[in-house]
Amino acid sequence: MSGWLDSDGAAREASAGWPRSAVRILTACMLLLGAAAGWLVLTRPVHRIEGDFLQREDRAVADAWLLEQLQQPVAETRARAYLALGRIQGRSSAGLLVRGMADPAPSVRAAAAFAAGNVFDARLGGGPPEQAVTEALTTLLADDERLAVTRAVGALGKMQGLAAAPGIMRSAAPVATSMAALMRMEARDAKDFVLEYLDSDDQDSRWAAALAASYLRLAGNPPIRARLLPLLTDENEFVRAAALRASARTDPDDQLVELIRANLEHPDAKVRFEAANSLGQLAGEAAGSEPPAAEPALKQAALETVRGPLLEGADYQRVAKTIGVRLRMSTSLGDFDIELDYDQAPLTSEHFRRLAQQGAFDGASFFAVRPNGYAAAGSGMRLIQSELNPKPFLRGSLGLLRQGGASGGGFFLCTTALPLADGRYVNFGRLVSGDRRLDSIAAGAAVRSIREAP
Repeated sequence: MSGWLDSDGAAREASAGWPRSAVRILTACMLLLGAAAGWLVLTRPVHRIEGDFLQREDRAVADAWLLEQLQQPVAETRARAYLALGRIQGRSSAGLLVRGMADPAPSVRAAAAFAAGNVFDARLGGGPPEQAVTEALTTLLADDERLAVTRAVGALGKMQGLAAAPGIMRSAAPVATSMAALMRMEARDAKDFVLEYLDSDDQDSRWAAALAASYLRLAGNPPIRARLLPLLTDENEFVRAAALRASARTDPDDQLVELIRANLEHPDAKVRFEAANSLGQLAGEAAGSEPPAAEPALKQAALETVRGPLLEGADYQRVAKTIGVRLRMSTSLGDFDIELDYDQAPLTSEHFRRLAQQGAFDGASFFAVRPNGYAAAGSGMRLIQSELNPKPFLRGSLGLLRQGGASGGGFFLCTTALPLADGRYVNFGRLVSGDRRLDSIAAGAAVRSIREAP
């Protein structure tokens, strides 16, 4: 068996003035250094890598380091890199996102699809996405991994890719995700799909179908109307409220009116609101308040443009390690405890925490409240880059209002699930106490202070 160097190699090294033993030592040192470098890359603390991502997102810098992360052997690092790339580069990242949607790892494909939906959201204006982006997302509808399918459905919904509607209805995505995508596309031809789930044994599917029937104005279709009627007495209050909202958009008869009236005394506030609102609409009266919007798209005065970075220096690594920060929002109705989500939206969470500690929300009020929707408060928050993430908006979720591609101007608490806000507004926290008071928030209710909870 030959040694590390064959005799010819040894002779050449010796003639160059390198002893054979020295060459062996040098080779061993190089191998050890290479192994050490690889070990450092693979074992570097996760928060250190996340801090590096945060710094680039905060400063909107897509440098060589970020592009290198797309090639890392750890799938979660590649997934995080595609998310950051979409946030920073926008439409110019299309080619790389298409490549990410063909990655061997499902988590990477899902992250690239989610980023593509953010970049090419039709609500933000601009031209349609490149054909390669649409084709990559459509291909993912048949992916073996449900997470990748789900993210592709959400992205196509944002892009209002109506041609993809049949594929979405056949996909393995959760029913609520598919219904939200069809609503965003305004796919009124999806009535058979909606009809299929109105009498589902799964309450979440019934709720999503009833919501779609309302948003797509399908309640006038006789089969859908027939299946909506039993939902007006559904045991689940979210399903019942959605069915009431949908029933307001059909021709009234005695049976329908009687079922709606029976809900005026329901113990749940959102059911009572939807019942009263539906009766007003069916009677042709101007409702006391508009039906709750599907998402918190509020008319606001224009704010200043996004200013410079939020953090500096070592703050990025500190924020990357932060978890479990709780704030107490003291209001005229009582206290609400909120936990900030530093995992999904660290820059937004830190910005909100700092503003709260500085007293920026002291004396603010809830300026827009939609029963069975959301309650928005605060004003004058500077605009920051949107840390859009796939965390769903559920009852008690905390989000930032949005203006174009930026977020700020105020925050909102969800009083119900808002599927059309998912991935479109920054979800950066959740209510951990005070749920019983959530439905009692009305416009004008005062926010006395927000501070870190004791």
